[in-house]
Amino acid sequence: MDSSDSARFRKPVLWPGLWIPLLLVTTGLLATGITANIEAKRAMALAETRYYAQHQALVNHLLANAPDPTATPNEPATATAAWLESLFANTLPDSLGLRIDTLERHTKMPLLEIRANGSMDPTRALRTEVSPMNQNWMLTTLPSPTLLEQAARASRQTVWISGIALCTLAGLLTLLLNRRLYWQALRIGELGQRETGADRQVTNLQVEKSILRQALNDSEQRSRDLVALSGAVIWELDENGRIGFVSPQIAGLLDRAPADLTGLPFEDLVPQAFQDNFRRTLAASRSDSSVERIDLPLVHRDREHQVPVILRVRALKDPIRGLTGFRISALHHVGAAH
Repeated sequence: MDSSDSARFRKPVLWPGLWIPLLLVTTGLLATGITANIEAKRAMALAETRYYAQHQALVNHLLANAPDPTATPNEPATATAAWLESLFANTLPDSLGLRIDTLERHTKMPLLEIRANGSMDPTRALRTEVSPMNQNWMLTTLPSPTLLEQAARASRQTVWISGIALCTLAGLLTLLLNRRLYWQALRIGELGQRETGADRQVTNLQVEKSILRQALNDSEQRSRDLVALSGAVIWELDENGRIGFVSPQIAGLLDRAPADLTGLPFEDLVPQAFQDNFRRTLAASRSDSSVERIDLPLVHRDREHQVPVILRVRALKDPIRGLTGFRISALHHVGAAH
């Protein structure tokens, strides 16, 4: 195979087009990251909305359950704190802290404080001024970090798990397709090499055929030249002794055209007195597979003259069909009497 064929059918790499799955996975991870951030912000917004609703629900719960101020005038602070604690003990969500301060006196001690210190996030505190029992209070709620961040974290985690799974599946499928492309490329290369080899074989056979045809033509021409130079007449008979071919020299020997003799029994050209000898010569050639000679005359076209000739007979045999015919050469016997 020359250099052009080698370049054309070069063996492909193990993973052709590896940049395709890499680009696909990279794009998928980038899209997953963007989607995860969007969903995290959305989850954060929903959590904040829920936090606002919980704060307002606590405010409404306080106002709805506040006792009539005319029925309990000027209750001591300890009684108010106990009442507030019993009011919010079972209604306050675990993710919120609560602090209630009075605005009527200058004190730093809250009326009620539940989970308002420690892990609560004071930067996200919500405050609402309320006036139950003709008193001015400040209700403050503080969310735990998990209230807002956990929802965003869970949403981001879900998106990342789904995105990584899809990217992994897409990458594996793409690698599998690339692998199949690799085997197909190998197969195409092999077929191309076979096609090239077959084309070269056809070309070589055509060249050999041309050489053989030229050699056959040369051989036929050589045979015709030898026959013409020898002066002999060449006959070909079938297995029944009928003439199938006769060389053009017959015109000079018997004054007959080759077409006039085709299909006739050769014995028609042999005088009656020599036909038995001619048959025995054919039989001897057939049995011994040798060249047999016989001297006899052939009838001229005018039927009045006879031309003495030397016949050499050879039987033609085929391994399958057996006897297929005879080949005869007839040379004018100049020294014999007419």
